[in-house]
Amino acid sequence: MIRDTPKHALETTERSLEILETIERLEGATVTELATECSLAPSTVYKHLVTLRSRGYLNERDGTYHVGFRFLNLGEHARRRIEGRQLIEETVRELTAETDEEVDFTVEDHGRVMTIMESYHKWVKYGDDGGAERYRARIGSYYRMHSTATGKAILASYPRERVEAIVDAWGLPARTERTITDRGELLEELGRIAERGYAVDDREYADGLRSVGVAVNGPDGGVVGAISVSGPSYRLHGEVLRTTIPDAVRDAVADLQRGLVDARSE
Repeated sequence: MIRDTPKHALETTERSLEILETIERLEGATVTELATECSLAPSTVYKHLVTLRSRGYLNERDGTYHVGFRFLNLGEHARRRIEGRQLIEETVRELTAETDEEVDFTVEDHGRVMTIMESYHKWVKYGDDGGAERYRARIGSYYRMHSTATGKAILASYPRERVEAIVDAWGLPARTERTITDRGELLEELGRIAERGYAVDDREYADGLRSVGVAVNGPDGGVVGAISVSGPSYRLHGEVLRTTIPDAVRDAVADLQRGLVDARSE
């Protein structure tokens, strides 16, 4: 089950991971802050911190601990192991050039989607005035599946019981007034996505932002991730949103899937 602690999990490891995740959430923390947040004795927290720091997983400055660069090393290792990574990267870049919009490739990880690859058009289109103008996907960022185009595209490819497990684990919190927060409504939307072959995030993750996402199947037929095209709603509307972008993403994904099959057979 998603987010369940395994029966034979080590309590010491669980505590170290909780401390790490708390440091990330607080964007840096002291021993005292971590002891309070994690309900642990300061001496216990300190022992975990010393161990993690000695292995490169934490950095410390003036008594405040931060996530270390060792995680970047491990994350890049995980990214390099994605089957067909170069083909996916090429597809993302080519789709950006074709649509003049942001393109992302995400994978599902324990009930959320994570951005693994991204490509931004050379135009400067994101300012600081809020909504879509402030949105840019970041590699390594997590997103709730029900509020994003790639997340919904992947969910639409899953069996009902897996969708239910993800909703049970993460809920359906609202990101904007347009986010789907009702389970029945989400299931109906996933049915429509499965029929038409693409998902739309219509200002559900961020105000003023629209995205079109399509799930990517691997050579074995299972879903390996999803690709989306995103842009401000003043550009992604009308025929562009109904036909131009969906057709471009579906064609790109179809070509990518054929390439993944051919690469496997070589």
